[in-house]
Order: sequence, then structure tokens, then C-alpha cells
Amino acid sequence: MFRKLINNHQYLIRIILLVLVGVFAFWASDTLKDGDFISNLIRKFGYGGIFLMAVVSGFNLVIPIPAISFLPVFLASGLNAFAVVIIIAAGMTLADFVAYLLGKTGRHMVLSAFEKKVINKFEIIKEKLHWSPVLILFLFASLVPFPNEIMVIPMAFLGYRSVYILLPVFFGNMVFNSIYAIGVANVIKLIN
Repeated sequence: MFRKLINNHQYLIRIILLVLVGVFAFWASDTLKDGDFISNLIRKFGYGGIFLMAVVSGFNLVIPIPAISFLPVFLASGLNAFAVVIIIAAGMTLADFVAYLLGKTGRHMVLSAFEKKVINKFEIIKEKLHWSPVLILFLFASLVPFPNEIMVIPMAFLGYRSVYILLPVFFGNMVFNSIYAIGVANVIKLIN
């Protein structure tokens, strides 16, 4: 019971943190209209800075703040929304690729004889249903606001080739960030 209470407390903290990030992003975008400091900072680092931010935020298990949360700030500083979405998706995909490599490496380092037998059973299932996990991965990356690593690492453990993981993750990240960007744009229109 105590563990359940702690888990609920952690979820509440994450939700509050996410709301605060959203409020900060809207506040910062409103401040950008009048202030030059933040705008110049974004212009200085530009799309490269956004890419690095996306890579770091792509490790959702470590830092649960999506880079796309700062879209209002990027737009207020004059950056192109479509380019920002593509760059953020690419950065998140790079982070997912690192998670894939960890899963692939971990497969060879961690498995005992029993675990290898279990993995072999999963590989038989993988051969029979080869494309369904890839489709599920795309839908997961597109629609579910949880870390992609939840799917990527086990698929790497199962021996999926990187192209079968990275393409669905990249396009799923594009869809997810596009949906978010459209939602943010509509909220900004409602506020103004």
C-alpha cells in the first residue's frame, strides 16, 4: 500500500511538472513579444539548439519534458513551425536510437541460458507476426504520451533491425509533434 501511495505521488508530481512547463512555455512566448534577450538566445542557438534539446528530452525516462512543449517560444522568436517539428522528431528519434543500441547491447550481455530460451520463443512469435509490432510501435510513438523506450528496448532485445524500429519511431514522432503543434497553435488562437 505504501508503494502504491508513493507511485501515485510520483505521477502527481509529474503532472504538476508538465503543467508548469506548459505554463512557462506560454508565459515565455508572451514575454518574447516584448523582450529581446530570450529571442536573441533562441536565434543564436537556433535549430541546432532545438535539436540538442530534443535529443535530451527524447530520453523521457530521465527528463519527462517534451521539447515540443516550448513550441510557443520557438514560434514567437520567428522560427518555422514545420522545421521545428521535423527537427524535434529527428532529435527524439536519435534518443530512441541510443535506447535501441542499449537494448541491443543488453541482449548479449544480460541473457542467461533460460532467458535465451524465452527470447527464442519470442523470436518465433516475431517471425510469425513480423509487421504487427512495427505497426504498434508507430501507433505508440504517434499517439501515446509515454517514452518510446518502453517499446524500443524490448524490440531491440528481440533482435529487430534498426530500420524496422527507427522509421516507425521517426514518423510516429512526426505525427505526435504535429498533433501537439496543431493543438498549441489552436490554444494560442483562442488566447489571442
